[in-house]
Amino acid sequence: MDQILQLIKDYWPIALGIIIIIMAAQWVVRSIIRIISLAAIIGVVLVLFFQFSPEEVIQMGRQAAVATQEVVDKTITPVLDKELKDADISFKEDGTYEVKTTSIRIVGKKGESKATVYYKDEEWEVNIGQLSKLFQDRLGKAEQESKTM
Repeated sequence: MDQILQLIKDYWPIALGIIIIIMAAQWVVRSIIRIISLAAIIGVVLVLFFQFSPEEVIQMGRQAAVATQEVVDKTITPVLDKELKDADISFKEDGTYEVKTTSIRIVGKKGESKATVYYKDEEWEVNIGQLSKLFQDRLGKAEQESKTM
């Protein structure tokens, strides 16, 4: 027991990091379970009380997902595309790039799927693979232009 306590005293930052990771994982798992439970309860209520078939409930879920994607495609994507047309893109020797528009700034590294998006005082880690095709094309075009200069 003394050896374990001494080990924790010597490596307390690592132990603290492990504890934080475990707590974060528990929070994520609980959140996912809550969402799944809510969806299951809604599905059961629709089947038992409103006489929907399970297939109809599954189809409603799929339609909701498609509708959400359509809203994103109709609202967020055009704004992003408009912003990126006039964006300033710079590349650094270490492989990082920076995309500056009038309202956002995106910083990432070539070959990585994650990038940081800055908007006003906020910042988010995003999967740039989920951004529009225009962003990927504009980034590739800017990289080619910077290589030819």
